[in-house]
Amino acid sequence: MKTLLALLCLCAAGACPLAAQEPDAIGAGLLAGKPTGVTAKLWYGSMAVDTGVDFGHQLTLYGDYLWNNWKVLPQPAKGRLPVYMGVGMQVSPEEFGLRLVAGAAYMLPHNRLELFFDIVPVVRLSPGTSGGVNLSAGVRYYFKGI
Repeated sequence: MKTLLALLCLCAAGACPLAAQEPDAIGAGLLAGKPTGVTAKLWYGSMAVDTGVDFGHQLTLYGDYLWNNWKVLPQPAKGRLPVYMGVGMQVSPEEFGLRLVAGAAYMLPHNRLELFFDIVPVVRLSPGTSGGVNLSAGVRYYFKGI
């Protein structure tokens, strides 16, 4: 339990500077796989906060703090191709877990659309301890920025 509390405090401390800033870009969209549902992403420079609701087997909420990098993969002639990693949490009526997020996105040129793919190892801490891997792909439309 102490480890869980320390991780929660670390995540909250890392996100606090973002709370004082106006997001550079705001997007919302759909994702399929595990989870399957709706997603939103708020960009703050090269950092982002990603949230979502999974309407699959049971209602699950998640939130991630992401670090984006445009130098890992060669950039296409048109559009942008960031790779990202992050940490987050997910909660449902039956479980609580920590998420380790890795993924890539493609921001279409001259468009407000982002296509993305995530691979997310999940460590479930309640009830009991177990693990799993979530895979999802989706699309977001950006209302502001990008």
